[in-house]
Amino acid sequence: MSLKSKLKARKPEYLDLVFCMDRPLLKELEQARTEHAEAAAERLSVPKSPAVKALEKAVADASVTLRVSSLPWEAYNDLMLEHPAREGHDEQFNSSTFYAAAAKATAEEVTAKSTVPIPEEDWEEFAAGLTDGEYDRLAGAVIAVNRNTATVNIAPLA
Repeated sequence: MSLKSKLKARKPEYLDLVFCMDRPLLKELEQARTEHAEAAAERLSVPKSPAVKALEKAVADASVTLRVSSLPWEAYNDLMLEHPAREGHDEQFNSSTFYAAAAKATAEEVTAKSTVPIPEEDWEEFAAGLTDGEYDRLAGAVIAVNRNTATVNIAPLA
């Protein structure tokens, strides 16, 4: 197979992230799981309680899955240049704006049947409401798909 045909089949790396839009509900699920685990600690196998199952469904219904994909290196580096380091900070780019912009450049919503682009206004509202921990997860996904060296160090397979 030639380079030309392989280039046509090239696929970006991606990572799917799940965000629950009802944070108190997620906390309630974690508490129910903890209580269930404590109650079942002395038994080998215990099915999930109806309460845990109901909360898992409610959390799933209140959640969204976003797919962040890798960018070509030139686009990634152009984005870094668009987010220069803040004065007085020891950084190569503005990490408080860069990662959201890099994620936004490729982010899609994952649905049961396909992936769909995220409208600008929805992305802005989503990003504005992120907690610091959620922003870290988003930044981690951008790093994972764009800076992963596992795809670089490929030894001959034959």
